[in-house]
Amino acid sequence: SSGINAEYGTDSDPTFSKFKERIARDPSQVLRYARHDTPLWPVSTSQCLAPPPCSVCGEVRSFEVQFLPTLLYVLGLGKEKEDVDWATLVVYTCSKDCEVEEYVEEYGWVQQFTADVGSSQEVEAGS
Repeated sequence: SSGINAEYGTDSDPTFSKFKERIARDPSQVLRYARHDTPLWPVSTSQCLAPPPCSVCGEVRSFEVQFLPTLLYVLGLGKEKEDVDWATLVVYTCSKDCEVEEYVEEYGWVQQFTADVGSSQEVEAGS
């Protein structure tokens, strides 16, 4: 299917309802830091279920931080059709917190609101 997920943003979407309830505790928050926890997904589709292992030591990566869609509002983005838009940005880091002398490439996942093919994407980033 294409376009915006018809269930997103409605009470019939349990994933969105859980997200909305949790975010209501502090509606102005722009990120969630919860090392070794799980992301709070706003959309039930296109979730990252298995990030690749650490590129340094090979250990499993775990969830560390997530940027919420409220960040777009704070930055003044998302008002125009061409603007960047996403449901959440999730960052996974080495679960063993391997010791290195320099920056290490971490793993990011972009979850989109749309149900289009390729709506989520991987983002490799240094930390």
